[in-house]
Amino acid sequence: MVELELVLLALVVVFVVGVVAILGVTAVGAWLTARLATNFSTLVKPAVLGPTDIQDVELRVAGMRALDHVDTGVVTDVVPERRRGARGLSRFTLNDGVRFDLALATPDDRTATLWVPVPERLTGHSRFERIASACDVSPEQISDAVGSELPLVRESDGSWRIGEHRSESGSGPAAFTRATESDRV
Repeated sequence: MVELELVLLALVVVFVVGVVAILGVTAVGAWLTARLATNFSTLVKPAVLGPTDIQDVELRVAGMRALDHVDTGVVTDVVPERRRGARGLSRFTLNDGVRFDLALATPDDRTATLWVPVPERLTGHSRFERIASACDVSPEQISDAVGSELPLVRESDGSWRIGEHRSESGSGPAAFTRATESDRV
C-alpha cells in the first residue's frame, strides 16, 4: 500500500512540475511573440520625418525665442524629505534628503523642485555642500537658503539643473543636479 501512495505522490509531483514548465514556456513564447510583433510593426510603419514645411520650423523657433529666458530660481522653501532610491537595491530603502522649492520668473508662475540627499559625512564635494555653497550658507544652516538665488539651466527634456556657480574665491562649478518643474499650487 505504501508503494502505491509513493507512486501516486510521484505522479502528482511530476504533473505539477510539468504544468509549471508548460506555463513558463507559454509565457516566454507569448513575450517573444509580442516583442517580434512590435519590432516587425516598427519596420513596416512609414517614417514620419517631422514638419513638412520649413515655415513650420521657422514658426517654432520664433515661438521659442519669444519665451521668457529663465536663468535663476529663488529658493522659496527648504523641506527635509525622505525618498526611495532610483534604481537597484536602493529602491527598498529611504534616503534622507532636502527638497528645495525654486520659484521661476515665468509668466505662468512655475516652480522647480530639487531634491538633494544629505551626505553621510561632509567632504566638501557632495551635492548637498555645493548647493549650500551656491546659496552662500553653511550646510549646517541650510534653512537660511530661503530667498537665495540659484543659477538654473534648462535641459532639452524640459527639466532644470543647477548651473555653474562661482564663489568669490573662483572655485569650481556647483552641483549639476536636475530639478523637476511643476505648476505652482
